[in-house]
Amino acid sequence: MLGKRAKPPTKAILAISSFACAAVFFAAFAHAAPKTKFWNITGDTVVKFELAPAGTTQWGPDLCKGDEDDSVDDDERLTLKDVASGTYDARLTYKDGGVCLAKSVKVVERKIFSIEKNQLTGCTKPR
Repeated sequence: MLGKRAKPPTKAILAISSFACAAVFFAAFAHAAPKTKFWNITGDTVVKFELAPAGTTQWGPDLCKGDEDDSVDDDERLTLKDVASGTYDARLTYKDGGVCLAKSVKVVERKIFSIEKNQLTGCTKPR
């Protein structure tokens, strides 16, 4: 069969190839999309992190459960799932058993928000 010319790819093969390339591109893009994150810069390890609508005590679930070691070390960022943009009060429980509040924390979806030591109030142990 020497000298015979190979047939060019059919339109169907080109369409499938194009679709596959687009699917890989969008999957990679979706994976790289920014996520809402809490950045702990309080100076200590948080072992329980809860949010409530500002001015209430309607605490949501422990968000530390979303971390592989169920805690957020100082200067670590915790990826949050299912937290809408809004203003929240935060309750932080530390490794040493201390509990502190941070009032009126602004959370914006797909952004990083932080809580610093100077934002903590009502601590059961001095920070």
